[in-house]
Amino acid sequence: MSTLLEHKEAIREVIDLFSNLEIDVLEQAKLVTSDVHVEVYDSDGSVMVEFDGRDKLVEVFQQAISEIKTAYHLNGQQVITVDGDSAVDVHYGKAILVQEVDGKDVVVDRSYRYTDTLVLTDGAWLIKRRIQHLVLSETRPL
Repeated sequence: MSTLLEHKEAIREVIDLFSNLEIDVLEQAKLVTSDVHVEVYDSDGSVMVEFDGRDKLVEVFQQAISEIKTAYHLNGQQVITVDGDSAVDVHYGKAILVQEVDGKDVVVDRSYRYTDTLVLTDGAWLIKRRIQHLVLSETRPL
């Protein structure tokens, strides 16, 4: 039987691996449930995108990364609450992306707050719900 600390470490690994995979959407998809629900909000609170399902995640994320030349993700502080076979992870992250705009490379620097609900499935923690809030976004020349 796993301890609370072992569960929290396993959850931290899933969250960090999802970020470390950066733009490898097919590998990221292995870290979510087949019925995953995702909501992404702009800094003004408006819904940018909302969808259900692993297949839709692959479709939406592949479209989103199609113009990204380089990506760097960094996770910050994290609070994990485990309740049996489910858990909630709240963490902050940065996505620093290089894209081409009008023939020139630019850096898109985004700060996010994530609230993930995870479930223990066949001994592995998977993301079942991701709520992502854009806190700040800045675009500048590379």
